[in-house]
Amino acid sequence: MVPTEIKLMADKRSIDVYLKLLESGSEKKRDIRLVVVGKKGAGKTSLVRRLFGEDIKDVTSTNGIEIHKIKCKAMSDDGIWNKLDENYEETQTHARLFKEYMGKLQDKRTIKEPVEAHTAIKDNNPAISLNESEKSETVSKQPDIIKPPKAEPPVTPQQSNQSSEQAARDFETMLTAKSKVDVHDKEEYATFLLWDFAGDEEFYHTHQTFLSQDAMYLVVTKLNEADDPNAQALFRLWIDSIHCYSRLEEGNISSDKTTLCDNDPPVVIVGTWKDAVTSETDSKNIEIACRENLLKYTNELADDERGHLRCEYFISNKDDECIAFQQIRQNILNLARGMRTWNIDYPLKFIQLEQRLQEKKKDLPIISYQKIKNYSTDIPEPLSEEELILFLEFHHELRALVYFKDLSEYIILDTQWLSDAFRCIVTAQKFRINIRNQKEWNDFFQRGKLNNAVLEDIFKNETTILYEHKDFILKVMEKFDIIIHPNKSEDIDASPCYYVPCMIKEECPCDIYQMFNVPEDTRHRSTWLCFKFRFLPPHLKNHLIASLSRRYSIAQVCISNQKKMQIAIFHNIVVFELQKTKLRKLLVTTCPNAIQIQVLEFGKGIERGLFKDIADFVEMELKKIIHTRFNMSNVKFEKKWECGHTKPEFVTGINEFDGEQMTEYYYCETCKLTHKFMDEWSDLQRKSLCLPHCSNDAEQSNPHLETPSKKQRISTKVRCFFQGDMRAFSNVTDESTRTSSLNGLTKEEMNFAKMGMIVLNILADVLYDLLRSDKPHLPPRSDCDITYLYKELRRLNKDIPSNRWGGTWQNILVTDIAIGDDIERIRLIRNDLQHSRTFTLDDKRFNELYIIIVDLVKRFDLHNKPTKLYTEQLKVIMAKTVSEEEVKRINHQLINKLKLEMTMDIEIEQE
Repeated sequence: MVPTEIKLMADKRSIDVYLKLLESGSEKKRDIRLVVVGKKGAGKTSLVRRLFGEDIKDVTSTNGIEIHKIKCKAMSDDGIWNKLDENYEETQTHARLFKEYMGKLQDKRTIKEPVEAHTAIKDNNPAISLNESEKSETVSKQPDIIKPPKAEPPVTPQQSNQSSEQAARDFETMLTAKSKVDVHDKEEYATFLLWDFAGDEEFYHTHQTFLSQDAMYLVVTKLNEADDPNAQALFRLWIDSIHCYSRLEEGNISSDKTTLCDNDPPVVIVGTWKDAVTSETDSKNIEIACRENLLKYTNELADDERGHLRCEYFISNKDDECIAFQQIRQNILNLARGMRTWNIDYPLKFIQLEQRLQEKKKDLPIISYQKIKNYSTDIPEPLSEEELILFLEFHHELRALVYFKDLSEYIILDTQWLSDAFRCIVTAQKFRINIRNQKEWNDFFQRGKLNNAVLEDIFKNETTILYEHKDFILKVMEKFDIIIHPNKSEDIDASPCYYVPCMIKEECPCDIYQMFNVPEDTRHRSTWLCFKFRFLPPHLKNHLIASLSRRYSIAQVCISNQKKMQIAIFHNIVVFELQKTKLRKLLVTTCPNAIQIQVLEFGKGIERGLFKDIADFVEMELKKIIHTRFNMSNVKFEKKWECGHTKPEFVTGINEFDGEQMTEYYYCETCKLTHKFMDEWSDLQRKSLCLPHCSNDAEQSNPHLETPSKKQRISTKVRCFFQGDMRAFSNVTDESTRTSSLNGLTKEEMNFAKMGMIVLNILADVLYDLLRSDKPHLPPRSDCDITYLYKELRRLNKDIPSNRWGGTWQNILVTDIAIGDDIERIRLIRNDLQHSRTFTLDDKRFNELYIIIVDLVKRFDLHNKPTKLYTEQLKVIMAKTVSEEEVKRINHQLINKLKLEMTMDIEIEQE
């Protein structure tokens, strides 16, 4: 029964109190995600039903992901879970506001003075924020206290009136719903969002989209299959996935953990099918037998993975009494109380937007960012854009909605709808019936080829809203590399198609070398470069294949039993074209704990250091995937190598990259022969640099040539370090890195020369003009190169990059456009050229750098205000015809302007 005085407060004063509450009030949030994962047939869905106290008759396998909402008492812990329907959310939001309103209204201070803010709310700031330095879209940081939001434009009288009218309507709606609210119920409640993940292997690659740091995980496994290697592998896959994709970073781990070895997120293991575990004696021995079987699953786990494990249960979904499941429920709640998201302060003003979105969610599972922005301003206490982003990021972490900064065009309000959309494409075959386009569907299930005919079949059979937003769904799937879009389809005239790596079952039909007619000569097969992991994180190979497919075209091959060409992408092997001439290909293979690459050379042969840029790119992409996209700080790899004649399936990466053996011969266990290590991947060999006695003695310019000596020499090698310019040695190294003559320029050479002109002139001018504004007495421009200018700007430390000084390309996002970010871009572009050994630049990389430079110089045109715009200078260089002499001059300048610390062996000769 609502007190009489409350009914009398539905006036301006009450609405003012209501607005004040929205403005500065907060509540304690206790929303916990509980994710249930495990092998198909392990009994996950039955377990979920038993946890709800439901019957398990007619249980069917989960198709994709099923999401349930649960309400339970947060403190009294009676072990009862109430499953909530969709209508609960609307009632709940009114109840949350109404209870807070009642609490303030019954406080005598409410009548005499404005409502006091909670201690977590100051200066109108929301109590939560997400750390904006977090770059991964799959995982996000715990909310923190934020800086004061930027000042908003003053509110006009008209807007104020509209806000008051909206507040009055909302207030009346809240009072109307009060009959459903028990204001005398002082119990605190928790809400669990339970996600039941399908166990079919096809779904595993989509699940990474929904893993997060602030979830709890139930890993379900069949106790009676403990001796099955496949079951063991799938159990480890889930533990690996949770550990890699969801683990909290060191700085976010709570300091009040019960034990130092605990890692978040917490994992509870539930062993099912206890009734199928046999024992010769009593139930006590059944318990021992179950534990022994569980140890077979956990035997291969690493120590840091074991830190996630909190407890384990052995159950029979069919035979166990309800008390067994009540114990699981109670323990889950106890674990939830210790999580960092428990009792988080949440601004009440956010509830207004929640209410609006709940109304829209009934009709639209997906909404544009512009619409949601309009809703956020058309409420009694409007949200600033910064607050809106905080709202979206917080709810994205709970997966109450899905929001990606780099795909912010739409926000997905119904996560179940997104899961269903994924399921339509990456689906288990048993769910697909009445299939049209049989051949295309067979290609999809065997080769993972997703062409337009299959896509049309999928989307036209679904809802209109899904069909209308299929392009956005595909973008999300491509973002997470669930699907990839190769550079080249199998037929030149065919419509572009996607590939789904996790759906590819087709094995390579024959020896890969025979398929591409690779010569057996060692000059045509590089050594294997192996990236070895303690464990290879799930789906990492698919992420790498997606990265490579965006840079290179996948090779085409004619399969003997087929008439058409098809691209060379198989279950564990992919072949990429490195050149338009098709004379160089990249072979990528995977095994349980390693990714291996090899270059197949059909041209002049393999030379020292020839493939360093490929190795660097692959290593950079792996680090980007591991550290930037998914923050898998615990994942590490090491580089090894092996003889190029080793068959892909037998490569183990047994050899270290040891500097002492870079120029040595080695005995190959595979070939039973002696090979010379070419070091085509890294070119780490020590360079002996001899100062010639006579400048016209050509032979002495090469220290590796053996020449007859008329006099006996005693040689002593001295290790010297040089910090400075290479000009002193330019007479020795003049064009020594050139491997081809300048009789006619290739497109790649012209690209390199033009990019060199841009770097040496325009980009250096940019830094010089930038530094001159803060350091007037600079040396003449002709004496200042990018290395010097960068060092001075970094020392000045005025324009700090978004991440850090001296980072790599993967540290800079497209959205990072601060001056410091552009300084780093200039340094990296300069490095790309100066560290090149071939003085060539293919069209793809040239265009990538050119796009970066265009945006960069536009920003500096506005900031530096040069006499002649950098963009105009850029146009002049791009329109220029490059001569052979200019190519030679640019190459020479790049060599001579390279400042680095050099380790050199100088031979001191005595007669």
